[in-house]
Amino acid sequence: MKKHSAIYLAIAIATISATIKAEPVVPTNDTATAAVAEPKNDGYFVRVKKPFPATIAENVVQTGAFETPESVVILPKISGRLTSTLNAAGANVDVGVKVKKGEIIAEIESEDYAARASAAEANLDAAKATLEDATIDFNRAAALVQRGASTVAEADKATAALARAKAAVKAAEADFTLAGINLAETKIKAPFDGVVAVKSAHSGAMLSPATPVYTIVKTDYMKLNFDLPTTAFSKVKPGQTDVLVSVDAYPGERFEQKVNAVYPVANGNTRTVRVELHVDNADGKFIPGMYAKGFIELNKRDDVLSMDWDCVVRVFDRTIVYVVNDGHVAARDVVLGTRQNNIVEVLDGVSENDLIVYAGQHRLTDGAKIRVDE
Repeated sequence: MKKHSAIYLAIAIATISATIKAEPVVPTNDTATAAVAEPKNDGYFVRVKKPFPATIAENVVQTGAFETPESVVILPKISGRLTSTLNAAGANVDVGVKVKKGEIIAEIESEDYAARASAAEANLDAAKATLEDATIDFNRAAALVQRGASTVAEADKATAALARAKAAVKAAEADFTLAGINLAETKIKAPFDGVVAVKSAHSGAMLSPATPVYTIVKTDYMKLNFDLPTTAFSKVKPGQTDVLVSVDAYPGERFEQKVNAVYPVANGNTRTVRVELHVDNADGKFIPGMYAKGFIELNKRDDVLSMDWDCVVRVFDRTIVYVVNDGHVAARDVVLGTRQNNIVEVLDGVSENDLIVYAGQHRLTDGAKIRVDE
């Protein structure tokens, strides 16, 4: 019995051993992970450049219009019939004609005013003669009073007559002067060098002091006005701020002009402040009302530390750039200033010696390994 038990035990052990040897080995997670080869990462390809000094300005583009610096509506000072709109050379003064200061550009019928001037002159002569008589009478009365041959009352009458004669001369002189002025006003003259913009009356028309005859504008230079936001007021400097001007009527042409004046009062409705340019127009190239576009540089500064806008990465509320350091990149916060086209001013965060990623940064994180694409 004991012998059979030993045999059964030996058979059982042999069976268990065979089962164990036939069971497949299932690898653990750690073993499987170790069996998969890790990918080789030599770094992301990027392109880099250093910050650089640049000229930075805030560019503002505005549309404006040319205006004449002086525009006058010519009104006659007297009433009468308009007899001529010819100048001294006999040429008709019409729209577009250039005139000189003091040049006769029209005439009003003058016969009545010439007669009034002659009458005023005659009255003045009569008043002067009366004054001479009154002076003689006064001197005679004064002498008689001193000798006791006349009364004081008679002397007082002579004194009063002399005073009236003097006053009459003054009044006659004023009338004569006024008559001469009115006679001279029959010839209408240009108040300054300019161009006739409007002709409102023609020969034969009856004029009064409220009747316009011409509108004359000054065109040897033009005013060009632009309205800027009030935030630009402190940045615009007369004689310093440059404006690049293009005129719609002359495509492809541009010229540079400095600001001549900045208006000291802002427009309360538009919250804008007006800047004024004076543009030479000796050749008459520009006319009032013509539109122009101004490219205005504000707060212009040279040698400002700058970098390409492509370097900048926005991460939620952060503004960063990736700075290269020994084959890796570091995400660095930066403070930016004025942006001009694809260049932006750097106020803080990087120096001129830093290498900054400008291409390939969309795949990067802080500390990532990189390779610089030459």
